[in-house]
Amino acid sequence: MKWTAENKAEAARLWATGMNGAEVAEAVGVEPRELYGLARRNPALFRPRGHGRTRARKTAEPPHVEGPAPRPFKAKFPDKAPGYNGVPHGRLTSCQCEFPLWGHHEEFDVATSLFCGAPRIHEGRRPYCTFHAIATAGTGTPGERRAVRDAIIANERQAVAA
Repeated sequence: MKWTAENKAEAARLWATGMNGAEVAEAVGVEPRELYGLARRNPALFRPRGHGRTRARKTAEPPHVEGPAPRPFKAKFPDKAPGYNGVPHGRLTSCQCEFPLWGHHEEFDVATSLFCGAPRIHEGRRPYCTFHAIATAGTGTPGERRAVRDAIIANERQAVAA
């Protein structure tokens, strides 16, 4: 079919109203594939469907659970390496772990502040023992680090129960 300006304008108007391609082709009197060919050659007249859609997609609602939420178990990672009670700064050697054994918001005091003092990792770049190197950054995947933490927590629970 030879497309005339009137046929193109009518097809574009019907397309813009939201009619599908088969309906527009039937109204204009052409095959749907001819209309799709015209739409491909004239993208300014026939805007793609869904162009400029601003409607947000609905998200799934979380399932409603009756009763109070369970309280999560927050286990504190042990501050000290097992078997080491801390060393003052003046007695710390270059072969000992320099992990501080005071809180994040406490001030450093030379007289009272202690460091771990466990044997340091020799190949590592950090001035920490194996215990504190795993505690601060960890080795392996996040799941492996979580397993190490869980094992430490389980050992603490067994020690308390005994």
